Parts: sequence; structure tokens; C-alpha cells
Amino acid sequence: AFIGPQGVGKTHLAMAYGRECCLQGYKTYFLKATELNQRFSEAIKYGREGSVVNGLVKPSCLIIDEIGRCVFNKENTRLFFDMVDRRYSKEGPNSMVFTSNLMPDKWCEFFNEDESLKCALDRIFDDAVVYMIQGESYRGKNLETYSIATTANRNK
Repeated sequence: AFIGPQGVGKTHLAMAYGRECCLQGYKTYFLKATELNQRFSEAIKYGREGSVVNGLVKPSCLIIDEIGRCVFNKENTRLFFDMVDRRYSKEGPNSMVFTSNLMPDKWCEFFNEDESLKCALDRIFDDAVVYMIQGESYRGKNLETYSIATTANRNK
């Protein structure tokens, strides 16, 4: 997991890891937490929970960006746990990468099923590497600002 404030390069590092996985021949899938939440909601609505979770279990590397940007309801939290649990017990090359502005102990605020989340976090952080990134945002470093003054048009 890459944890730290906005703009320090968490997504960039996660994508670089995913690119390296691809170069090594591993199927990799990247999505934002908001997309994952929406995908789970649609799966429940149309009765496709199994196929959606299967699709997220298949890749050797799954990257979920911006945990904590949206709230998962109870059903979606259970699907999140199911996905994590199945990936955890999956044989062969298997990695999950998460990015977040929040420490993992704050993730519970965005998932609405305490026990499922605790079980998921237990599996996510078993034998995990967590990078705590600190620093200032890289965004806006090349920002140029200009002042423009206007004058009233006195011609009528």
C-alpha cells in the first residue's frame, strides 16, 4: 500500500508497479475505489456479483486507487471482502496494491460492515509492505500566475 497526502506520487508509484508487472508478463488491472464501488453496486442491481468478483480475482496484480474517496455500503463492503478473501487464497502470482490518503485504521469510516472489513484488512496487511510517503505535493510546482487589471470602458 502507498499511504500519504495528496500529490506525493502514490498513484504514480502504483501505476509504475503495475507497468512493471505487465512487462514481466503478469495480467494487471487498475481501477479507482469509486469505480470499484460503482461496479459492485451495478453487479448487485443486475445479479452479477459472482462474475464481477471473478473478474477482479483473475489478474495477477490488482491496483485499487484512492481508498477513502467514497463510502461502500454493507453489500459492497461484503463484496470487497469476498474479492480480498478470494485473492488472498488464490494460488500463483498475486498482489494487491492500494493507495490512500488515509491510514488503514481510518478505512473503516468508508466501509459499512465492521466484521467484513476487519477480515479484509487482516488479509490485505498479512505479509504486506506499506510505504508511508511524506512530503509536499508535486502538483502545481510549475504553476504560473498572472495579474490582470481591467479598466472601465468610459466610451458610450
